[in-house]
Parts: sequence; C-alpha cells; structure tokens
Amino acid sequence: MNDQLSLQRLAWLLRNEASRNYRSWALVSGTVALLALLLSVLGAWDGNVGNNFYEALFIATLFAWGTTATSQVFADLHGRGTNAAFLLLPASALEKTAARLVVHTVALFVYLLVFTTVLSFVLEGLNAALFGVRRELFSPLDGAAWAIVPHYLVAQSVFFLGAAWFRKLQFVKTVGAVLAIAIGWSLVVAAIALVLRATSIDQLVVQDPVDWLRESAPVVYYLVVPAFCWFVAWLRVTEAQVSHGI
Repeated sequence: MNDQLSLQRLAWLLRNEASRNYRSWALVSGTVALLALLLSVLGAWDGNVGNNFYEALFIATLFAWGTTATSQVFADLHGRGTNAAFLLLPASALEKTAARLVVHTVALFVYLLVFTTVLSFVLEGLNAALFGVRRELFSPLDGAAWAIVPHYLVAQSVFFLGAAWFRKLQFVKTVGAVLAIAIGWSLVVAAIALVLRATSIDQLVVQDPVDWLRESAPVVYYLVVPAFCWFVAWLRVTEAQVSHGI
C-alpha cells in the first residue's frame, strides 16, 4: 500500500466528505430550487419562457456555489477546535487534498447536472399544467454547460488555493488577491508597452514575442494556473501536517 496515495483511503475520505457536506448541499439545493421556482413561475405567468433559463441557472449556481464552497473547503484545517481532527485523519496530505478537490470539481459538477435536469422536468411540468407553456428542458449533455467546465476549473483552483492559504475570510481575501495580481500584471504590461513604444525597436522584432505570448496564454490559463494552484494547496496542507508533527 502506497504511503502517499491509497485508493482505499481516498474512497474512505470521499465518503467522509459526503457525510460532512450533505446537509449544506441539501440546504443550497433547496434554496436554488425555491429561487428557480419563483423565477420560473413568474416568467411563465408573464409568457416569458426563454430557452436559456436552465442553462443560465446551471452556470450561475456552479460558479456561485462552487467558488463559495471551495473557499471554505479547508475551514477545519484552520479552526482551533477542528484542526486536530483534520490533521489526525489517517491519511496523507495528498489524499486529503485530492478528496476535497474531487468533491468540489467532479462531484459538484455531476451533481449539478443531475439536479438541474430533474429540476427542469419538475418546474416545466408545473408550468405546463398551470400556464400551458414551458421552456426547453435542461440536458446533462448541454454543450454550454460542458463548455464552461474549463473556466470553472480555473476559478475553482484559485479559491481552492485561497482556502488552504488563508486562515480567515478566505473568499474575500482570495478575491482581493486576484484583483491585486490582475492590477499589478496590467501595470507591468502597460509599462512594457510604453517602453516598447518609446524605443525605436522594429515592429518585426517585437512581433514574435507578442505572438508567442498570445499563443501560450490559453495553455497558461487552462492548464498551468489550475495545476499550480492545486499543487501549492497540497504543499500548504503538507506543511501544516509536518509543522504539527503528523
């Protein structure tokens, strides 16, 4: 059995995560369902039954719920009364990190696909019975839903790192850090552009680096950023376990 990664221990941790989060998932699901019911009935009553309702609901819920829940994923690691229980779990830092990553990426996405599909059938059945109109039903194979996955992984990875890095106000501090980095990077790019414009460098000399940056940007955004954030989050959990002698 591998000391760092055991499928049996990982399965146990996933089951533990399910039992730890099912109440909050049920609460959020009920809240989203009630809000969707209100908006759906009001729209059907007014005859406004656009076909992108459930697609928008899915995307909004995924990002709002996913990022908020992810920002609290390591709350027990930072809590004074709960960190001992987290650190003493009979699993490696890699397994603890992987279990929470899987829950807030794969599990949440699949759950929302099923939840939104079932909700669309229920609500549109109600609209058809009450108002004689209905929207297009949501499908788990919806192209827009799957197209948004890479962007969600990027956003989720940033809040996952923030959850492991910051001890308090993880969501707010993560948003602040992202804004600070974005502003700083924008200033650097603007400064470089001003320097290049002020010099007599030939346009052709500058064009190759610019083209390379443009072509590499999607790779950095979709692959490097999530991998880096998840890796540093794992290092942070590992550091916490080592510093406590685990």
